Amino acid sequence: MLIELLEEYFKREEPHRERDYFYVSEVGKCPRQIFYTVKGFPRPPLDGQTARKLAVGEDAHRRIVQAMYGLGIVVAAEVPIPPGSLFHGRADAIISLSGKNYVVEIKTVHPYQFDKMSADPRTDHYLQLQLYLHYFQIPQGIILAENKATQELREFVVELDRPEVARVLAEFEELRELIFVRGALPPLPDKSLWEYDQCKYCPFVDFCRENVGQPPKISLTSEVLAEPPDLPTSYPPAERSIGLFDEP
Repeated sequence: MLIELLEEYFKREEPHRERDYFYVSEVGKCPRQIFYTVKGFPRPPLDGQTARKLAVGEDAHRRIVQAMYGLGIVVAAEVPIPPGSLFHGRADAIISLSGKNYVVEIKTVHPYQFDKMSADPRTDHYLQLQLYLHYFQIPQGIILAENKATQELREFVVELDRPEVARVLAEFEELRELIFVRGALPPLPDKSLWEYDQCKYCPFVDFCRENVGQPPKISLTSEVLAEPPDLPTSYPPAERSIGLFDEP
């Protein structure tokens, strides 16, 4: 009863935004999922549980950034990268510790993934931070991960890796040419490089299986296509109603 109402309340449509650039958060994602998102392929509404999971992540960001403000170490928060044609994005925070500036990326992580991150951060988190270090020209950063179940924190201090940044930029330059210039469906990626099964959570998996490269066209219903009824061409003066914009 109440659950059904709440599920409906949290459920929402994901709007399609026309763009010719990538988001930093898309680094590490399947290029086909990026293609289908950019091209506006239909997707099911975001279900209530997933929407609440996203809200938990947003709440954690606010809570941690507020705490860093309380510590007096925040230089800036929600910092957009300099305008560019390839990537758009906002770093969670830039802080100052012992005379050094650090870009901080805050991530809320499933307990299973959190346990796997005992020695190293997740690859997509690492690459996203590398882009922020590159665009802000700050040589070091911190990935701060919070366990979604226990709120345990884990941090990884990361140095700017210029060769890796160059590789990512070159990869996405090729992807920009493929998607935004040629409008072509990217080939299937090497899934052995994935740290989790992205297909399991992809809303476009049916299109991908069929190698669909063009958004489906909306078909008109038979009612729309039906011939309109015959209407009289004129009306007797006594039967004609005066409209709002007619002369009396």
